[in-house]
Amino acid sequence: MTAVRRRLSSSVLGFRDYRLLWLGQTISIVGDQVFPIAVALAILRAGGDESDVGLVMAARLGALVLFVLVGGVWADRISRRAVMIGADAFRAVAILSIVVFPGQIPLSALALFVFLVGGGEAFFRPAEGAMLPTLLPEDRRQAGNGLMSVSLRTGAVIGPGVGALVAASMGTRPAFLFTALTFVASMICLLFLREPAFTPSVPQSIVRDVREGFAEVWKRRWIVAVLALAAAQLMIVYAPSLVLLPFVTHEAFGDHGEAMFGWALSAFAAGGVLGALIAMRWKPVKVGLWSMLGWLLYCLDPLALLFPFAEWWVLACYFVAGIGLEPFLVYWMVALQREIPPAKLARVTSIDWLCSLALMPVGLALTGPAVDAFDRTSVLVFAIVFNVVSSLLMLLGPGFVYMRTPRAAEEAAQSPESAATDAQAGAVPVPVET
Repeated sequence: MTAVRRRLSSSVLGFRDYRLLWLGQTISIVGDQVFPIAVALAILRAGGDESDVGLVMAARLGALVLFVLVGGVWADRISRRAVMIGADAFRAVAILSIVVFPGQIPLSALALFVFLVGGGEAFFRPAEGAMLPTLLPEDRRQAGNGLMSVSLRTGAVIGPGVGALVAASMGTRPAFLFTALTFVASMICLLFLREPAFTPSVPQSIVRDVREGFAEVWKRRWIVAVLALAAAQLMIVYAPSLVLLPFVTHEAFGDHGEAMFGWALSAFAAGGVLGALIAMRWKPVKVGLWSMLGWLLYCLDPLALLFPFAEWWVLACYFVAGIGLEPFLVYWMVALQREIPPAKLARVTSIDWLCSLALMPVGLALTGPAVDAFDRTSVLVFAIVFNVVSSLLMLLGPGFVYMRTPRAAEEAAQSPESAATDAQAGAVPVPVET
């Protein structure tokens, strides 16, 4: 027991308030992954098609896009803990409304409740992104972000499988109930968390507060480029893959189709666990270069849907894609926490969410019509080509290779550590205590 306590105290989990945030998010991410499975299966069982799935899923992201800037403003103005507690409570109530809805819920009502869940998330995400770095010293933030990603991806491994199992054996209402209870658990953890003191932004008009956040982003053009890439990739690559996955697995694997839907998402998350573990301990100097090379692997998702010749092949593609994508997400959050002033971090985090997801609802809504207008193969081939070309073009952007503003990037390039790294033709793994 003493050894366990010593190990705990030397890791980021030795910080009590970080541990509470981590625990709440580890629990709630399971429900968060069950939720889209339950939504998609509820639509399919009601006779819906690709367009219905895309439109209802787009409702959640549409709400996030509409309200996330306001969420970021409020998280910089008042207690971030209070914003997160309120958002968890709101989402739990919205999902419980689906559970108690009399009779079969119409698609319009389901879309409304999904929209409300997205609205709650729009307030939660910026507050969480701004609070996490305040719970750890700067030299522990990469480990803290990495461990959070490991835990969230572990929950994402469990979530789709749980969702598919519960929905297939008991129906979608128990799956929705399970999701609501995980948000309640997250809220309880936050109630015990002691938020560190921070200097809130001086209340101005919401428009002026938002403009200040955009000004911080615009000062760092490599951040602008990343946000533009994420918006385009999520619309053109991720959205079609998500909408088409349940239909491809159903057609290719028959009775195993519903289970394969959940297993593929779990495989992607399992790969993300491994990717996050790598990111916790690997500190490459050219962090943007290695991040984007990993991002290239995401083209394996649409490739698996283009040629779903075996279950193991689909699962392997999703697993490797998860490994490649997760280090970028860890390094990206560390870079934002390093470069953005703390009093404006929630607003910049909200802009990150906005720009990353702004076109996602469009991609979800247009996948069905695009398949009808062209065909499924054309949509997936275009997604693969776009992923490869746009990812390689990112490497030409000033500052991106180091994920720093150009002056800081030049200093990093001239450092002895960088010279040693380049001499070995790549980044050197550096252990980071976690």
